Amino acid sequence: MKNLKLNFGSITRIFRYGDRINPTRDWFLLLGITGIVLCVSVAWNIWLFSRVTSGEAIGTATSTPATTNIQLDSIQSLFSTRSAERARYVSTYRFVDPSL
Repeated sequence: MKNLKLNFGSITRIFRYGDRINPTRDWFLLLGITGIVLCVSVAWNIWLFSRVTSGEAIGTATSTPATTNIQLDSIQSLFSTRSAERARYVSTYRFVDPSL
């Protein structure tokens, strides 16, 4: 148990800030980590771009476009119903203006 406690203490010592404040070290560490993440991101995007431009499919792709089986008559009947309802709003339906 004593050995485990000593090992745990040595690990946490790395993450302790310490008695002496060194903001330059902290900024260089922060900028270094940011630079590494930026380089990894750029490398990933270049690799992905090269795959896409070479013609490889990314994710799941369908080879044939989806087609719908809607009949032309049903579309024409829908638009004729809508135009008939529009005509009723203009001529048949009466609305009362509440401001009068």
